[in-house]
Amino acid sequence: MSQFVIDSWDYQHFCYPPLAGIQSHSGASVDLAIFSLHLAGVSSLLGAINFITTVLNMRTNGMSLHKLPLFVWAIFVTAILLLLSLPVLAGKTILPALNSAICWELFHPSPELKNMFFIFWENLFSFWGYVLIWTRETQSAGNLFDLNFIGILRDYTPELTCCNILTNLQVKTNKTKNYKDLSELKFSSYLAGLIEGDGTIVVPKTERSVKGKLNYPSIQIAFHLKDFPLALMIQKELKNGSLSRKKGVNAYILTINNYDGLLLVTSLINGNMRTPKIYALYNLINWLNLKFEEINIPRKSLNNSPLDSNAWLSGFIEADGHFSVRTTTTSNFPRVECKFELSQRQNDNNSRSTLKFLEIIANFLLCSVKAIRLNRTNPEYRVRTTNLNGNLVLENYLNTFPLFGSKYLDYEDWIKVLVYFKSGQVKHKDIIEKIISIKSCMNDHRTVFTWDHLNKFYSLG
Repeated sequence: MSQFVIDSWDYQHFCYPPLAGIQSHSGASVDLAIFSLHLAGVSSLLGAINFITTVLNMRTNGMSLHKLPLFVWAIFVTAILLLLSLPVLAGKTILPALNSAICWELFHPSPELKNMFFIFWENLFSFWGYVLIWTRETQSAGNLFDLNFIGILRDYTPELTCCNILTNLQVKTNKTKNYKDLSELKFSSYLAGLIEGDGTIVVPKTERSVKGKLNYPSIQIAFHLKDFPLALMIQKELKNGSLSRKKGVNAYILTINNYDGLLLVTSLINGNMRTPKIYALYNLINWLNLKFEEINIPRKSLNNSPLDSNAWLSGFIEADGHFSVRTTTTSNFPRVECKFELSQRQNDNNSRSTLKFLEIIANFLLCSVKAIRLNRTNPEYRVRTTNLNGNLVLENYLNTFPLFGSKYLDYEDWIKVLVYFKSGQVKHKDIIEKIISIKSCMNDHRTVFTWDHLNKFYSLG
């Protein structure tokens, strides 16, 4: 299987349609970058013409072309190659610029003219001599990869260094906005759980900063480095947001701060939230209602439906869940434990208790909530399955509402161990050795990641 490798990126990568489109760069940065490339190209063309003219017309008397020094020949041939290739570079960079400026759907897949345009643009790349590192499939802004792109995500290892492929998206003002309730989708509850686990909803208290810049709200979702494919998939479904590498930690941040993206995410998670983070959503809804007079987004209350009725818990586990296997072989009686746990701070940043919704999760998993790390600045609550019945409840739930990040792979190994518990074989020596082998490849010990399970990811339609 092919490996997902993102190597060192240079300046020209931002001329790719997925990165040059209005969804990834809503400002003028990419257009100005393309303009600067054209200016550099013009200067290079004029320089090449100067070299060619000089070599042909300013030779010493009696010096024919075959007597020219090798260095002069090298400059001469290089100048000719520049004359041939630079117009092609200009052609390949002007197409994404036109795509952004006049909203061509030039790079969207279609069986007729649009696909022909993309093939033409791709051949310009080949002529320029660049080896494409993206797939052969057409890539459009807001459609960062097709499901066929999953083949590239197989066997992705986090030991490989990923780059920052997108910069922060700037907000564009469009006063005409629509709001449609999308809270009933499976993706909606999953996204709500993910945001409540590893997300942040930021609403500015003032219209302008101290320096006079406009403040905008944003929704940010953190992903571990090894969950980069999942972050791309969610960005692809939302067709909004920008991905950036967080300095100092192994994490990517998906930031949504354009109006269309904020309205879309609000329509998805409104009515699906179960934690105190709903008050941050209320602040965002109030901000959007004030910004756009034509919409009136309702402030839905906490979702009190049974946990097994939607994918909220799956998204929350994606963020904060942990599957583990514990083996004790030093004593005369080897012991094996198959556990799942969730940990949360006892109070959020606004001093709101997290106990209530954790008790709901604990009751669902047939366990209890325990206060831990009481001697620290931020004590926590922990939910941990301590019996087989609770693990079986979790297994049945995740079979219905699966995980999609790297935790899915840990869950698969966790299930393998759980099978031995269900059959009562965990006390056998050979079975314990198999469990130890499975454990050695879980969580932080995992080096190979397959992503075929992303083929079943929830779609917005």
